[in-house]
Amino acid sequence: MKTTTFALATIAALTTAVQANAQAYTSDGKATGQSQSEIIEIGADHMFMHARTTYNSFEMEDQTHPMNQLTGPCFGVLEVRGGAVEGNGVCVFEGLEGDQVVMGWDARRMDPKGRLHGYWHISSGSGLWLQASGGGTFTSSVNQANGAATLSVRGAVTLR
Repeated sequence: MKTTTFALATIAALTTAVQANAQAYTSDGKATGQSQSEIIEIGADHMFMHARTTYNSFEMEDQTHPMNQLTGPCFGVLEVRGGAVEGNGVCVFEGLEGDQVVMGWDARRMDPKGRLHGYWHISSGSGLWLQASGGGTFTSSVNQANGAATLSVRGAVTLR
């Protein structure tokens, strides 16, 4: 019984130590890049979009936020039908140190200005991002004339 109690106490202490080392970040941010999306029209009010945007500048309000300075592609598929939007995809971002984070995204609506709104979440990563978690909301817009893209994010990230 003493051994079991000692083992449980050790596990509890290690769990508390790991949680104490977790660092949470909450900050809004904005990325800019270039979109090369393809639109396939099915009908007057029905289309599919193969979305691909490469972001080359990610700036968080808190410059110590781990998402600050991330770069990389986001890609996925959207269906727009009767004004309703559904779609999802992933972003594979790389930090200045070479660590990568994979973020999933789900599109939920398009506003009258053509901006896409939805949710993002961390699904995996390497290095700094290996045991990260978090998510939030996003708004994405693309200038149809030149492909210039802007991504605004809100949410929280926790590194372990």
